[in-house]
Amino acid sequence: MTDSTSTLDTSAYYAELHGWNERALLARIERAVQDGELVAGTDAAALTGLVESVVHGLSVRANLGTPREALLATAQLAHELLCRQLTSPTP
Repeated sequence: MTDSTSTLDTSAYYAELHGWNERALLARIERAVQDGELVAGTDAAALTGLVESVVHGLSVRANLGTPREALLATAQLAHELLCRQLTSPTP
């Protein structure tokens, strides 16, 4: 969006939503680390940034016309890699 008077309010609104989503995700990840759902020592801020980057990247690719199946495959791979890296192995 360009910073014209007609888009400034919209830009501010989206920035506010983005900030709210980021804080909510960060709080959830921090709680998951505290509760042992994620490996101790997980960098909650870095994981939040990674998850947001994947989501935003999927959004960009979707807007460029990437087929749904390809987006789902990417999301599934990201999920599998994160779970493998950040969850405690089951006994």
